[in-house]
Amino acid sequence: MKNESFRNWSVVGGLIRKDSKILLVANRRRGKLHRGKRGGIDWTPPGGVIDEGESAIEALEREVYEETGLQASTWSELVYGVSVNFLKQDMALQVEVFEAIEWTGSLVINDPDLIVEEAEFFSEKACEVRLKNSPVWVREPVLAYLKGEIPSEKSFTYTAVSDKAGNMIVERK
Repeated sequence: MKNESFRNWSVVGGLIRKDSKILLVANRRRGKLHRGKRGGIDWTPPGGVIDEGESAIEALEREVYEETGLQASTWSELVYGVSVNFLKQDMALQVEVFEAIEWTGSLVINDPDLIVEEAEFFSEKACEVRLKNSPVWVREPVLAYLKGEIPSEKSFTYTAVSDKAGNMIVERK
């Protein structure tokens, strides 16, 4: 019997380079306790949920424009995918990540969801610092991409479970 409350998130992310730097956005996590405080910041590549009826690329173009003001006209094939199975929350996250080949515009944040607060291009070293507090399923693949260490299967798979104290324990499979 299928669990009717199971939630499967389909998300896209965009890797956008400028010279030797990569674009990250600051996401405000409101409303819930996050890493010991309310409303923490996670840095990630721009992206978001694929709406019903949208292709991954259509969603990516919309999300990148809303979050950064940039318009990407050409995208790579899939750079990598991320799967996270939240074992006790009846939830799974599937992420497809592409690289912008051609893009134009200036950084302007107009996020209708009011989550993205900042966008900036960072060096690899600065990315490591910014991504330090981001979820491991964001941090590891982005850093692997920056170091040219994407696995041949182009896939990162994780399981996540909360312990009795409410801490998230994440393991890569």
